[in-house]
Amino acid sequence: MRKLHGSFTRISLARSALLSGATFLAMLGITGCSQSMRSTPSAQSASSNVFPQSTAQSSDQETDPTVLAATDNGTDAPSTINVFGELNGVEQSGSKPAGNGGFQQHTFIDEGYDSDVNLDPTGKWMVFTSTRHSEHPEIYLQRVDGMSVIQLTNDDADYAYPSFSADGKQIAFCSTRGGNWDIYVMDADGKNVVQITSGPQQNVHPSFSPDGTRLAYSSLGGKSDQWELWVADLTTGEKRQIGFGLFPTWCPIKTEDRIAFQRARQRGGRWFSLWTLDLVNGEARRVTEVAASSNAAIVAPTWSPDGEQLAFATIAEPADSTGDKPRGQQDIWTIRVDGTDRHRLTDGVGMNLCPSWSPDNRVYFVSDRSGAESIWSVNAQTVPGTKIAQNASPDQSGTTGSTQEP
Repeated sequence: MRKLHGSFTRISLARSALLSGATFLAMLGITGCSQSMRSTPSAQSASSNVFPQSTAQSSDQETDPTVLAATDNGTDAPSTINVFGELNGVEQSGSKPAGNGGFQQHTFIDEGYDSDVNLDPTGKWMVFTSTRHSEHPEIYLQRVDGMSVIQLTNDDADYAYPSFSADGKQIAFCSTRGGNWDIYVMDADGKNVVQITSGPQQNVHPSFSPDGTRLAYSSLGGKSDQWELWVADLTTGEKRQIGFGLFPTWCPIKTEDRIAFQRARQRGGRWFSLWTLDLVNGEARRVTEVAASSNAAIVAPTWSPDGEQLAFATIAEPADSTGDKPRGQQDIWTIRVDGTDRHRLTDGVGMNLCPSWSPDNRVYFVSDRSGAESIWSVNAQTVPGTKIAQNASPDQSGTTGSTQEP
């Protein structure tokens, strides 16, 4: 996997943990969600009808740890992490319409890749990482309807997973500027950078709470050797582990203290499913599996603005790869939080990862459908010309199961 190669790469670990995954999320080489987990553009070995089975089953205990810890590569900091949570691949512009599917291309590059896109609360600006000017992924800001980009970082460190606060005034991100992958917060103009995490752990994929006072993120635990879910209080500095998983994303609705994330069926595996949990007095409750698939990994979830749906990426047959790149079909889907109403938004063409839902009801994602890994979007409503998941049989329906307090 390329070090933070594209949106899927960066999160290769987190991303791969699928990236963009989940989407499937980028390489902790993490250069980007897209690149880490990216499959070859011609990968059509999987059926074009790949879709997750919705389970909506609740778990009273944090079982099935998400990822096997990667081995030490002998350097001070890991160079890559994919959406599967693997270190160094070791298992443990204006808008341009494209075709009749309602796709729009938002970034255009001659070399390198773009990855890890995230939209601001107005839907007018997007922040993302790119290697267009350097072999190291940097953070950029761009209007969704423009081509001029603003480079917010510029050094020899790697950057991944930038994420806007609910008011659009701050951006959280992860970087190797301190040696390991750690979480930072800066103003939306790139100024006033504050380090949030430190220590030997690898910390990636931050997501702001709706009120902007907390951050959820993933940490490769020193003791557990698994990817853990943590919450940091930006006011008090307190940090608390809330479970196991990758790509935590906070629901935008203030009245629902809910986080979506991906978790593997078994430790060290690439078969991820989609989960949610509610925070009650700082503790994880009502831990619920929303969607799973028998032939694909589900990665990199993102919330709709109304908090009623989730978009995510799927990677068909995630264990099938050439080198560190999965070969299976990679697509973007939406699903209601109760596990019903699944829709496939992309058409099976190329790699499609790292979704981010905009207030104007478009889902932005990283794709190589034009050749280079760049940022595209599609309307979250039913898209003409794309296939929609068929209604599942009764035993696979997306009805919500009962939940219990741990």
